[in-house]
Amino acid sequence: MDDVFKALDKSKQLRILNAAYQEFAEKGYKQASTNKIAREAGIGKGTLFYYFTSKEELFHDLVEESFRIADEQYLSKIDFSETDFFRRLKQTSELKWAVYQEQPHALRFMAQVFIHMEEYELPEELTVKRQAAEETWGKILTENIDFSKFREDIPQETAFNFIRWTIEGYRVELEQRIKMMGLDKLSNQTLEPYYDEFYGYLDTLKKIYYKPGLNE
Repeated sequence: MDDVFKALDKSKQLRILNAAYQEFAEKGYKQASTNKIAREAGIGKGTLFYYFTSKEELFHDLVEESFRIADEQYLSKIDFSETDFFRRLKQTSELKWAVYQEQPHALRFMAQVFIHMEEYELPEELTVKRQAAEETWGKILTENIDFSKFREDIPQETAFNFIRWTIEGYRVELEQRIKMMGLDKLSNQTLEPYYDEFYGYLDTLKKIYYKPGLNE
């Protein structure tokens, strides 16, 4: 984002960004209307393109800003000192939920981008940031985890793979549910049951794969 936009009052910046986040999240890049973004933001289209020289630049700036939010408010705050595998997952989910409540438009937009990643050609610097975010997410499941809590009659790698596949399968299924529901329908009320459902699955997985006495 250029210095002219950054010099704006923060509330005006947020109004423009949220209007753009919402339009791109609901319509995707190709169908998103810069006319509607400007109208919802309460500015003229010429003013919008004064801050962002093109629709593509606006989209890329939104991707970069949403990555910044994810890094500063979510990924950088993950507690890697928590060694329990399932508590780590629950804590990171709770952290993500807290960020969503503060930045719903940015996270809805990010969800749309990741779900439809094959449709976008991001600049190299944004591709690098996406890869860094994915690497951090990968560490959530492995770094500083106490694997001695897992049952010894199931090979550790096998247990870990089944858990990972279960979580990944749930994520894919959830993405399909959200696609069918429509990203524009996302809200605190519609998302909260999914988090509760996910926590219930984590409790079940803990009972299956932890040693007796450690799965309560």
